[in-house]
Amino acid sequence: MQWKEQAQDRFSDTKDARKWSAIYTGAQPNVEALSFRARRDFSVDYIHAQAPTGACIVDLGCGAGPVLVKLDARQYQLIGMDYSTDMLQLARANLGAQAQQVFLIQGECEQIPLPSGSVDIVVCLGVISYAESIENALHEISRILKPDGQAIVTYRNFYNDVFMDPALLVKTIARFMLGQRPTPANTIGRSIPRAEVIAQIAKTHLRIIDETQIGFGTLRFNKKIISDGKLAAHCNRLIHWLLSTLKLKKLYRAMADIHIIVLKRELAV
Repeated sequence: MQWKEQAQDRFSDTKDARKWSAIYTGAQPNVEALSFRARRDFSVDYIHAQAPTGACIVDLGCGAGPVLVKLDARQYQLIGMDYSTDMLQLARANLGAQAQQVFLIQGECEQIPLPSGSVDIVVCLGVISYAESIENALHEISRILKPDGQAIVTYRNFYNDVFMDPALLVKTIARFMLGQRPTPANTIGRSIPRAEVIAQIAKTHLRIIDETQIGFGTLRFNKKIISDGKLAAHCNRLIHWLLSTLKLKKLYRAMADIHIIVLKRELAV
């Protein structure tokens, strides 16, 4: 199955479309849902703080519309884009009466069907993990942004899988001592090393203006989930408190699950 077909299949109504929609409704108390709601809330709060009335806001990979439903279509020009037609149908249903004022389109993040320099803020939550080329996706985000336009880009951290799995951590350290560095799999929905994302951003007209992290994910042992509920949530809070108290910012960043990068489109020279 080709890359695009995998994306369409994964987010189809017969697969995970309704699961992704339910993550944001409050029905699922697991740590993944809590972290995903936190990244949504970060994005919505950022837009409210930064976007003037009438601003064009584009949600790339809008899914079932968790960000769009929190924004007022009377205040902003809202566009939601997703590759999955099933996700767009869920977004339309979740938007209710406001759906008539939100422009929902099918498209892919490596070929965004919007004019250059037309968007004030792009929201791109986790989507680069599903792009065949991260570089192409970031170039497209850069292209559609107005000069000084901003983008909120999130991804799941590759090294979180290592740090939150003691068995995998021991294996990784042993391999590292033998000169073998872990290599991320180039598969759809992959977690990504921060260094790779930073390197791809450097190839665009985007620059980082803010960066933060959310959560530490599920507890795992030898790639099997031990807890994604109360125990995992308690451990997430404990790790956050410990690393924050000790001001271990680099370790916090290395261990965190969801990374959020806020980018600004540089002025044309």
